[in-house]
Amino acid sequence: MPARNELHEQASMVSEYLKTIAHPDRLVVLCLLREGEMSVGELRQHSQNSQSAFSQHLKVLREQGLVAVRKQAQTVFYCIADPKVKTLLAGLQQQFCSE
Repeated sequence: MPARNELHEQASMVSEYLKTIAHPDRLVVLCLLREGEMSVGELRQHSQNSQSAFSQHLKVLREQGLVAVRKQAQTVFYCIADPKVKTLLAGLQQQFCSE
């Protein structure tokens, strides 16, 4: 078992990770990206937020290292950057979402 300080550090890290994923709008983006890379425009079609609010959610996901960005001409594409995200989302889908 990890030392108490190490355990608290790990718990803090996991808590921040889960807070990022827990927002419904960010969770939708991550679920969409599980299927593969998508452009901002494609992702935005699934959002009820203003463009500004939607951009802020993408920024949080980028800053936390959960998604990666690729630019092609004028188009910006997103994909999942952290493999733990796919594993976690698969588990959540299995537990909470019916196919």
